[in-house]
Amino acid sequence: MKQIIKTIQAIFILNLLSVYAIAQETQETQEPTKASQPPAWAMDGNTYLIGFLVLILVATIIVLYKINVKLITTISPNAFVNIRKQKTNSTLEKEKNPSLMSKVSSRLMGSVPVTQEADILLDHDYDGIKELDNNLPPWWKWGFYATILFSFVYLIGYHVTGTGKLQLEEYNDELALAAKAKEERMKNSAENITEENVTMLTDAGAISKGKEIFTKNCAACHAADGGGMVGPNLTDEYWLHGGGIKNIFKTVTYGVPAKGMISWQSQLSPKQIQEVSSFVWSLQGTKAAAPKEQEGEKWTESSTASNTDSSATAQATKE
Repeated sequence: MKQIIKTIQAIFILNLLSVYAIAQETQETQEPTKASQPPAWAMDGNTYLIGFLVLILVATIIVLYKINVKLITTISPNAFVNIRKQKTNSTLEKEKNPSLMSKVSSRLMGSVPVTQEADILLDHDYDGIKELDNNLPPWWKWGFYATILFSFVYLIGYHVTGTGKLQLEEYNDELALAAKAKEERMKNSAENITEENVTMLTDAGAISKGKEIFTKNCAACHAADGGGMVGPNLTDEYWLHGGGIKNIFKTVTYGVPAKGMISWQSQLSPKQIQEVSSFVWSLQGTKAAAPKEQEGEKWTESSTASNTDSSATAQATKE
């Protein structure tokens, strides 16, 4: 008992010293670097106070337990002996008349009762430590046999007869299904607009929306009136990357990274790109306040496109 009290006193003193030392270090180093600064809880004195209280609680429980055991042994010296005998008798009774769960567990584990361990005790001795010749648990052996059987079934089904699909085949099938689903979605989507099927929008509402998009995203490089600044002039007949609504749509969609124009397909929907492309074409022939000099080649409509849809193909693309 005295030894336990001395231990508690030593722990108490060490905790007080550690709290004081940490507090002093915190005051001396007012601006510690992030790399060497300990966590906030480690610098908090309450952490060590709580830890000390926990130690006190544990020590108190241990002391009370020892006192309780000493009182029991003093009042009734044979109390623990009787308890052990009762447990032993209970164990023997269970071994003689095991329950259904005990039988199932014993069958699965293949364990030998304690009273029969002498039958499987090996002769050799390791510094007083002896070894039992236990068998592998039946559940483990059955599982092992099942994996062997499964491997034969898998080999025949997937590699011999080919009735099952291997991972690569399943992957290719999933890709085909995904492509088909995408195609169906594109057919039913109002946003199914590409450089191959895009057409010129002529209604005032669409042109107005295109102008808003242009003013917000394109005017910084091409000027609000399309006369050109960092980017080229969009009001003349000369174009750097081909003409036609399809080329405008393509240029806006994929951009021209080599010349500083980004791709807009991740920021604008296909419909929005169609609207801004149509607005760009509507600038053709207008007069800019300070037009930039001509760049690229002069573009004219092909006769085939004009005969097909003269109102929908009189567009140009240029950056």
